[in-house]
Amino acid sequence: MADFLVVLVEHGYATSRYERDIVTRAGGEFIDAQDRPLDEALKLCERAEGILVRRLEVTAEMIRRFGACKVIVRYGVGTDNVDVQAATEAGIIVGNVPDYCIDEVSTHALALLLACVRDVTGTHQRLTEGAWDVRRPVPVHRMAGRTLGIVGLGQIGKALAAKLSSWPLKLLAVDPYVEPAEAEALGVRLVDLDTLCRQSDYISLHVPLLPETHHLMGRRQFEQMRPGAILVNTARGGVVDTEALLDWLEADPLARAGLDVFEAEPLPADSPLRSHPRVVLTDHMSWYSEESQVRLQCSAAESVVTVCTGGLPGSLANPEVLHRLGRFEEWQPAECMRWQLKRMQRLAGGGS
Repeated sequence: MADFLVVLVEHGYATSRYERDIVTRAGGEFIDAQDRPLDEALKLCERAEGILVRRLEVTAEMIRRFGACKVIVRYGVGTDNVDVQAATEAGIIVGNVPDYCIDEVSTHALALLLACVRDVTGTHQRLTEGAWDVRRPVPVHRMAGRTLGIVGLGQIGKALAAKLSSWPLKLLAVDPYVEPAEAEALGVRLVDLDTLCRQSDYISLHVPLLPETHHLMGRRQFEQMRPGAILVNTARGGVVDTEALLDWLEADPLARAGLDVFEAEPLPADSPLRSHPRVVLTDHMSWYSEESQVRLQCSAAESVVTVCTGGLPGSLANPEVLHRLGRFEEWQPAECMRWQLKRMQRLAGGGS
């Protein structure tokens, strides 16, 4: 008889063999409920110690049904589709996988930036329509001497800065939870968001979606941006006010954007972003590589097993639940939890 049960509610991946192998090797029972009706899958979750989810909205009502649950792990960095507060109140750890795609996302942000700077997609489209002309409908400028502003200097923001460290660019960043010396070691100068918007030619977003980052880039920020600026978002769609973004693009005929994430996903078929000539789009795929896919699935399963066998994961979305469980002192947070812990301390008035 298995020592614990792990239910994978939904994932959409080609296989769940990695999760199955990890759980069963640890003495657990694993059920992939991907192809079962949701009601049936949730019924299984009522007796599961561990639950794995990807995009499913895990509501407070669902969580109240998870009477045996010790941990819910969401595939990916963010946990905005899980009612973390309800889980905390129920004494359930909410885990995530924040470090599986650092190289992929930082590389994708750079790819979107370069596509905008060099008008790659626009030129490609004109060529497919038969054009060939050195005259350019969109001005293209050299990058040397320009300024890149990084909003969020966590692991991905740092990786982007490192990749650009030898480029002839000035690097700015805004992150209230990073010490100036830490930024300076990367060749980055810390500023506030208003200053970053005013001084940056390019802005790349790398913050989680939290109450304080929702619509972080809104009308006030767009109004301060330089003419012909470029915005790149590989973070979360809700960090950007879409209406304000579209108004900015309308007001500045040289402004461009590279977007991998959107407020509504999938991006609606009638979204004006789909046909905008100065927007480069990808379908929330910045996280993806064959290697990151495997690491994501294995890391999620390992976190579930760790909790189900009595341990604590290195990364979780609700460290405060450990106080409720009386286990905070034994927790060894991963390096990737630094930003989250500092944020919690700041909000609680406990310093930086």
